[in-house]
Amino acid sequence: MSGNKLLIATGVLAVLLGVTVLQFQARQSEDTRGPDLAVKLPKLKKDAIDELSVAAPDKKPVLLKKVDNTWKVAEPVSAAADQSAVDTALSKLEELEVIGVAATQAENHEKLDVVDGKAVRVIAKQAGKPVADLLIGSYRSGNTMVREPSSSQVATVKGSIKYAFEKDVKDWRDRAIVDTTSEQVNSITFENANGSFHFVKEGSDWKQAPGDKPLPNFDGTKVVSLVGTATSVRANDFAAPDVTPDSAGVGAKADGVVILTTSADAGEQQILLRVGHKIGDGYYLTREGKEPIYVVSQFAGERLLSGPDKFVKEEPKSDKPPAQAGLTGAKKAH
Repeated sequence: MSGNKLLIATGVLAVLLGVTVLQFQARQSEDTRGPDLAVKLPKLKKDAIDELSVAAPDKKPVLLKKVDNTWKVAEPVSAAADQSAVDTALSKLEELEVIGVAATQAENHEKLDVVDGKAVRVIAKQAGKPVADLLIGSYRSGNTMVREPSSSQVATVKGSIKYAFEKDVKDWRDRAIVDTTSEQVNSITFENANGSFHFVKEGSDWKQAPGDKPLPNFDGTKVVSLVGTATSVRANDFAAPDVTPDSAGVGAKADGVVILTTSADAGEQQILLRVGHKIGDGYYLTREGKEPIYVVSQFAGERLLSGPDKFVKEEPKSDKPPAQAGLTGAKKAH
């Protein structure tokens, strides 16, 4: 009997020892949250921030600056910024809401992606002075891991924020090309290897311009669609720094030209687009008065180089397969 009691006591002791070890390990784990433990991140006002640097893994670092209340890309290129993209990023900084502590030990930083090489590092400045320096890490259970480089504590921040900063350079740049709507356009001209075609809007209908050679089966709704393409085209990318207008086919002898004019109600203006050579699965394109050489989609490029077939009604297709039609003809011949 005494032997059994000894075995039982030994077992209980082993269990208690195991529980103690597990509790100790839990205190060292990334999930530890003491009742008085909290992480504080800077409270920011997006309108006060005038400089933002973003360094994401496997992407070129980007420096953005606010000049005369307009955001610009300062590095690695000098270009107009996508104001919406910057505004989204600044809103995420202003709305940072810490809802917990994800870790307190340095050994847990890497698994939460809040270390150099894994995190997106964001530095916000106001009047030249840093007001925030953050390492934005992994997204877990609907929240984001964030750490200040000088701190070992990792904050759990409410919601998804990493996407607003983890961008290629091109995604920080202004990719809008035409700043008018299709409804505001009252004439459009296409000039390319297929010829010169000029169309005007009368009321809500599109017609060939007076003096142009009539196109058989002309369809004004086709022009409506092409005007929509011209006014909504956006850059997918930008030409490499060593690409010149002439080498891209958008110089004085462009592959194609599209000219849009807007109505007086919209403020009369002429928008001249030059369509250039094919590049990969896109086309080079410029807008007169803007510096960048854009790269637009193949779909947009081909439509902006439209020829006569794009302005006329499509021929109705026969329901009969070619082989069947030939067989019918052969039977009639007999």
